[in-house]
Amino acid sequence: MKSIARVFVTAFFTTAMAVTPVLAQTVTIDYDHTVNFLKFKTYTWQKVHATDPGVEDRISIAVNRDMGGRYMTEVPKGGDVTITAVEAAQDKQEFTTFYGSLGDFSWQRGWGSAGFLDSQATLNDVPVDTLIIDMYDTKTHKLLWRGTVTETLTGSEDNKDNTVDKAVTQLISKYPPKYKKS
Repeated sequence: MKSIARVFVTAFFTTAMAVTPVLAQTVTIDYDHTVNFLKFKTYTWQKVHATDPGVEDRISIAVNRDMGGRYMTEVPKGGDVTITAVEAAQDKQEFTTFYGSLGDFSWQRGWGSAGFLDSQATLNDVPVDTLIIDMYDTKTHKLLWRGTVTETLTGSEDNKDNTVDKAVTQLISKYPPKYKKS
């Protein structure tokens, strides 16, 4: 009887430990609530950066797949929105360097006291092992939408593929946000 109880306890503990990384994952989005995102039909890539260059391809492939499911079409130049993606697994400084090299694209914009990214937070506060996908208005270069997911990319190459796919799918599933006419 004790051996059966021990097997059940071991199985329960193993299951709890396997589920813990899923519970530790953090997914957040923020966006300009004054924008009707349904008007955007095309997008252009500005830049993709990851510590591992192989992950860059995984990110862009996953975003392209999921944006296609959102009735968005990638165009080489001049899309309605411009997308950037950054993933870092080593140093928070990568975020500052990445956003500093985007030229006219600004990563902060205040829209009043309850505005999008109104807090003036710095990018250095972004945790390591975070994927950030930003969407900018191509004409005004203002940030419209930001999605972040924090999850460790460890293990085999297949595991990394699955982790990136899952992270991108979770972020893009939140796009487009619901628009309420004022």
